[in-house]
Amino acid sequence: MVRKLSLVVTTTLFAGTLFANETTNLGQIDIFENSNSDSRFKSNEISSEDMNLQEKNSVVDALNTISGITINNYGQRGEQSVSIRGFSPRHSPVFVDGIAINVPYDGYMDLSNFTTFNLDKIQVSKGLSSPLLGINTFSGAINLVTKKPTKELEGSISAGVFSGDGKKTYLNLGTNQGKYYIQTSGSYLDRDYLPMSSNFNSNSNQNNDRRVNSYKTDKNINLKVGYTPNDTDEYAINYINQKTEKGMPYNIHSSELGANSYRQWPYSDKESFYFLSNTNFKYAYLKSRVFYDKFENSMHFYKNNKFQELRSEPTPYDANTKGISLELGQYDTQRNSLKLALHAKEDTQKELKTAKTDVMKIQYFSIGLEDTFRLTDDFRVIAGFSWDKDKVKEANNGSYNPSGTNSLARTKEFEHVSSNSFNPMLKFEYDIDESFSTYAGIAKKTRFASLKERYSFRLGSAIPNPDLKPEQAINYEIGANKVFENQGIKAVLFYADVKDYIQTDRVANPFAGGMTNQNNNIGKVKHMGYELEYFYSLNENLNLDVNYTRLLAEDKEKKVDITDAPKHKVVLGTTYRPIKALTTNVNMQYASSRHTASNDRNKDVGGAAIWNAKVAYELVKGLTWDIGASNIFDKNYEYSYGYPESGRVVYTNMTYKF
Repeated sequence: MVRKLSLVVTTTLFAGTLFANETTNLGQIDIFENSNSDSRFKSNEISSEDMNLQEKNSVVDALNTISGITINNYGQRGEQSVSIRGFSPRHSPVFVDGIAINVPYDGYMDLSNFTTFNLDKIQVSKGLSSPLLGINTFSGAINLVTKKPTKELEGSISAGVFSGDGKKTYLNLGTNQGKYYIQTSGSYLDRDYLPMSSNFNSNSNQNNDRRVNSYKTDKNINLKVGYTPNDTDEYAINYINQKTEKGMPYNIHSSELGANSYRQWPYSDKESFYFLSNTNFKYAYLKSRVFYDKFENSMHFYKNNKFQELRSEPTPYDANTKGISLELGQYDTQRNSLKLALHAKEDTQKELKTAKTDVMKIQYFSIGLEDTFRLTDDFRVIAGFSWDKDKVKEANNGSYNPSGTNSLARTKEFEHVSSNSFNPMLKFEYDIDESFSTYAGIAKKTRFASLKERYSFRLGSAIPNPDLKPEQAINYEIGANKVFENQGIKAVLFYADVKDYIQTDRVANPFAGGMTNQNNNIGKVKHMGYELEYFYSLNENLNLDVNYTRLLAEDKEKKVDITDAPKHKVVLGTTYRPIKALTTNVNMQYASSRHTASNDRNKDVGGAAIWNAKVAYELVKGLTWDIGASNIFDKNYEYSYGYPESGRVVYTNMTYKF
């Protein structure tokens, strides 16, 4: 929705321009959709209340309730993320309070490490996103909005247990004293194992009802301090520290196992320091963003499934991303609103080997312009563009050997490359009446290749390609929503025409002879489909939400199968309160079969409908006891070939809110 956000200047990769116009909430983003869309539609946002009601403890599970979003399981790495409309997570950056948090080396973010206990909401921008968002918003953007207090004293404390010898606890405590506010949050989530479905057929690689090497511990601390001298200005410091330790369940099929299959993450940590501000003047405002994110992790490789003897010396990684942003905006005039954005940030990746430290560094810049012109009160035209640029500053060859047998091994520093792109957009919005809105638009999008895609040897299975070009897409979208008194329906048609798609190619190895793998811009693909959403509210005691996504993703030249893009997805949720103190929720997420990656060729995994239910009873004011189950029918299913998901999980919690 194009809100009252005007002239924008931002000097961070994407951060500044995502923010909404709410001058006392710095962390929200601008959902670039029809500005008259009803807030009861949930295709772009899920609240903390809904996440708690459905027991969505991880960001991945919460996002899975939104149309157009699919869970991706990167099996061998033990990571999970999501795709928007069939594109990989690299194509949709993740933000925390409007600050981009992608891992510098590969652009991925393991969203299963992010819990929802300290969040106020999750926002999703899909398809036609604003050119002010910065680089790599190829298929959209995801924003995690942390809590901010609104009362003099408020908070919640909760403790619970769940199947898998699991336990969780969290605390949120905040105060808003008018001129300043303080918000503190902390959480602890731990499990010994994932329970296997009783419908799983055991084999030599998984011979009991406890998923091998599936332990996990997540810890999170969040401190936010803000100063609000008046009704419009705000200055905030945000500190987030999250730590994860986990095993990585290996593939259950022996044909998929190799020397690097037995892994664990002894630590995967992220520490963040953010400063955000908003200062209002008579006809304009100024926002600033300063941020520093630090990532530390190490992956251990073991010789076998006993996980006792290391296969190789562990290699710790130290990465960081830093930037500054300025956002200057003129308030909307009666008919016209002009916006400008500038972005810059630097990503650094360090591989801390015993003998040396290998460094990779890349810088990003973007400038965007967007103009909203109101021809009438009901008809708006939005036009703009972005110019994006990346520049590699350091690229040490981690396999450098001065006496190597070929020129690649003897290359100490890879080629430093730079690329840029120009991305125009045009959009029309028309409100037929106060309850019926429509829009249509077209936008060019690009995504720059990651450091990993350019320079990785993939554990000896590939050769680098520093000259990768940006991927390019032309996104088309048409949408409409109609709201009646207590129900509404929404429909969106989308089409993405993509060229220079980065795919793995088999090429002659000029250094060692024979054939090998290499990333190349060989793909021409299309992603098309539609999203439907319906909500019904009989009264405050009975609500129903349903959404459906139809997706067709294919390689135009039929060279490869597109993976992790199920053709059908259905989400259902219903909440019923028979009495004031009792709340029940039933929800279901269904995804059809999909192609997934495997060692020899892509394999299909079947579709599954996963049903969940929860009952919560308020014992006394503020004190609630709940009990529920995820995967009620104990379905045996997979998102990635050979990596079964959890069976039935039963849980209970006690929560006090004040």
